[in-house]
Amino acid sequence: MVGVTHNELARDTIVATASPPGRGVRALVRLSGPGARAAAERVLGAVPARRGVTRARARIATGDGACSSVPVLAMWMESGASFTGEDSLEVSCVGAPAVVECVATALIDGSRAGGFGARLARAGEFAFRAHLAGRISVDEAEAIAARIAATSDAEIAASDEIAHGVFGARAAELLARTAEALALVEAGIDFTDQDDVVAIAADELARRAGAIAAACESLRGGQQSARANAVALVVLAGAPNAGKSTLFNALLGRARSVASDLAGTTRDAIVERIALGAGLEVDLADLAGLDGVDGAGPIERAMQRRAQEMLAAADIVVRCTPPGGARVELATAADLIDVATMADLAPVADELAGLSSTSTSTLSVSARTGTGIEPLRIAIAARIRRDRALRRARLATILPRHDAAFAAAHAALTETASHASASASRGRRLDDVELVASLLRAALDALGEVAGPMHPDDVLGLVFSRFCIGK
Repeated sequence: MVGVTHNELARDTIVATASPPGRGVRALVRLSGPGARAAAERVLGAVPARRGVTRARARIATGDGACSSVPVLAMWMESGASFTGEDSLEVSCVGAPAVVECVATALIDGSRAGGFGARLARAGEFAFRAHLAGRISVDEAEAIAARIAATSDAEIAASDEIAHGVFGARAAELLARTAEALALVEAGIDFTDQDDVVAIAADELARRAGAIAAACESLRGGQQSARANAVALVVLAGAPNAGKSTLFNALLGRARSVASDLAGTTRDAIVERIALGAGLEVDLADLAGLDGVDGAGPIERAMQRRAQEMLAAADIVVRCTPPGGARVELATAADLIDVATMADLAPVADELAGLSSTSTSTLSVSARTGTGIEPLRIAIAARIRRDRALRRARLATILPRHDAAFAAAHAALTETASHASASASRGRRLDDVELVASLLRAALDALGEVAGPMHPDDVLGLVFSRFCIGK
C-alpha cells in the first residue's frame, strides 16, 4: 500500500468504520494495533472477554468538554488470533453517523492516551496488515477489494474466483507446460553437438507453444478483456420504428425509453441493467434506429456512430424486425437473436420465413401483450451461458497484474510458436534455439507472477527427471 511504511505499521494503531456509510440500525468500528488494549481500557472501562461478545458502555465526548456513554457490543481478539495478526477490537454501536464518529474518535484518543500512535486507517490497510502478518495472500487481499467494489453478481463471482486462487491454479498448469517445453529446448542446447539427439522437434514445439498461448489468451478474455463491462451487454437493434423501445420497456418491466411512432425518437443508447435469473444480469441497450447517414445532419450522424459503437461492444444483439419491415443488415461478431416484433399487429409467419437462415434464433414477440417476452429472456440467458459471454463479463474484473502477466506470456509464446513454425516449414531442426529459450523463459517469468515463480534449478530438474536423453 502506497504511503505506508513498515515502521509506521508497527507503530500506529488504526481505526476505521467497517460498516457502510450513512444511517443504519447498527454500525461497526474496528481498531487494530499495539494501542488496542489501552483504547479498550479507557473507552470501555476494561478489555472485553477473549471469546464471544461483551456488552459494555463506551465513553465518548459529546462536545464542549462534556462526556456521555452509549451502549455497545464489543469483541476482543488477541494478537495472533485476529484478522490482522495484531491486538484488535470491534465495537458495534447504534448506526447514527454522529455516534459512530464519536466512538471512532474516542478509540483514537484512548490509544494516544496510553502512549501509542493512533489514526484513521487508510483504504485497504487492515487487509495490508493481514498480508504482512501472513494471514492472507495477495490474491485474497485483492479479492476482498474486488468484492467490496462489486456492483453485480458477475463481479462477485469473479472476486470469489480470485479468493479461491482459480487464476493461480490455471496459471500453475500453464507454467508447468511451459517449463516442460523450455526443459526440452534447453536439453537440445546442451546436446547440440550430438546429431542424433533431438530433444523436441520444431513442429512439436510450435504446437505446444501455440496451445499454451491460446490458453493464456482465453484466461485474459482475449480482446474482450480490454473493453468488457461488469456484465454482458445485450443491445436491441433494428430500423427506426421497429419496436425496439417498446420491447426495451417490456424487458425492463417499466417505462424507461420513450416509445413513439415518430422515427428518430431514440437518439442515444439507453442502457439499463436487468436480471435474467439468479446470478445472471445483463446491461440492456436500446439503440437509435439504424439507417443510412447520407444526407443526414450532424445529430443523426452522431446517433448512428453511437449505435455502431454499441454494436461493436455487444455480446448479444437482438435484431428487431416489424411486420412488413425490411431486415437490417448488421456487421457484428456478437451472437445474434432475430425477433419479429409487434406480433399483435399482423401475422408473422411471412416475416419469420423471410428472416436469415443463418440467425441463431428467431422469436415472435409482442411487447404490448407480453407474447414471447419470457421466451426471449430465456433465449438471451441461454446464449450468455453458452457462448461464454458471462465468463467474459467475469473477466472484466480480472486483476490488472494478472491480465498483464497473461498478456506477456501470450506474446512470448506466440513468438516462440512463430519461430518454431518457420524452422519446421524449412524442414530443419529448431533455429535460433537460444532466442526461443529466452522467449520461453520470459513466458515462464510472466506466468510465475500469477502462479508463483519457478526457479531455474526446477527447470533443470525436469531435464533429468522427466526426459531420458543419451545414447
